[in-house]
Amino acid sequence: MKRVLQIIFFLWSRRWNLTRLTVALVLLAILGVDTAHRTARLALASMTDMDYAAEVRTLREQGRYAEAVVIADAGLSWSDGPGRGETRAVIERERQATVDEQASWYRRFKDAGYGAVTGKGESLEQLLGAIAADLFVVGDIRDLVIQGMTYAGGGDPDELIVALSSLGVILTLAPEIDWAPALLKVARKAGAVTEGLKEFFLRAIKAKRTEALAAACADATKLATHASPAGALRILRFAENEADLAKLAAFAERNGAKGGAALLITGREGSALVRAAEPGVRIADDLVLTAARKGPAGARFLASPTARVLTRPHPLLGLFKGVYKGTIPAAAARIASSIDPYGWWLVPAFFAWTMIELGLLLRAGADKLRVRSVEAPA
Repeated sequence: MKRVLQIIFFLWSRRWNLTRLTVALVLLAILGVDTAHRTARLALASMTDMDYAAEVRTLREQGRYAEAVVIADAGLSWSDGPGRGETRAVIERERQATVDEQASWYRRFKDAGYGAVTGKGESLEQLLGAIAADLFVVGDIRDLVIQGMTYAGGGDPDELIVALSSLGVILTLAPEIDWAPALLKVARKAGAVTEGLKEFFLRAIKAKRTEALAAACADATKLATHASPAGALRILRFAENEADLAKLAAFAERNGAKGGAALLITGREGSALVRAAEPGVRIADDLVLTAARKGPAGARFLASPTARVLTRPHPLLGLFKGVYKGTIPAAAARIASSIDPYGWWLVPAFFAWTMIELGLLLRAGADKLRVRSVEAPA
């Protein structure tokens, strides 16, 4: 008992030494186990930002005006801050040039007519033409005739297009998403609806699962809202089923114009991370948004083993998840990210601090033992 009391008294006498040692150990542990995360974050941050103006120009030359505007808006949002005035000015000029070219009445009329007649489209006007024809039933009749002629000619009609062309199916859905089935038909013709998503719609239509159909159509509408209808067609290619569609739509809705642009820029790689992410976890969102700012290089980064490190929570900060809800884990993660550039000297500094405090504690213990041995009777 006497020995225990002596140890307690010694530790109390060195309480400030122990406090500093504990703080140094905690900081060293946080930074030390974060080395892999820090290296990956620095690798991503070192990449050159995407040339938004050049991308907008390229999309405009391809006639993909709506997508060009989405990328321009995201670029303007990402280019906020001091010293970015010149960059913003260039993006704004390209955006205005896109809007002016898109506003050509002749081109709009021609594209809308093409979409209404064929039910296909890449540009916004072609899609709107196809959708408008469907809303006035003309498009549904057109598609049923085309599929009927395919069947009569010995071919296999597309079951999904036939099902979505049914006026009864459209009328059972919520009025605010009446045009979503038309968008899905255009996507199917463009090869943008995967087999898994096709099977879901066929089963749901046959079983008259109105709520499930309405939810999936609402998700398609969200993608079209935040990534443009033409952009939604490209993103739909990465949804293997209705759950994937819901995750991609939720990502776009959570992050607004940036979300739609990020899915367009990162493509299959970014969509894969979003689909694999746990609900309510921001790690994948932040990673995809950051990678999107780097353009194609960022998309390639997402496909690398290094990116998988960043999809895992910090080994220590991740413990907050089970104890606290809200902003504490997010704030801790932001703090960890903010000190990434200084990690190369902070880790050695905290290690040296730990060794110094440990040395002081051991020295005090050795002095205490020496005093006791001198005071002990011979």
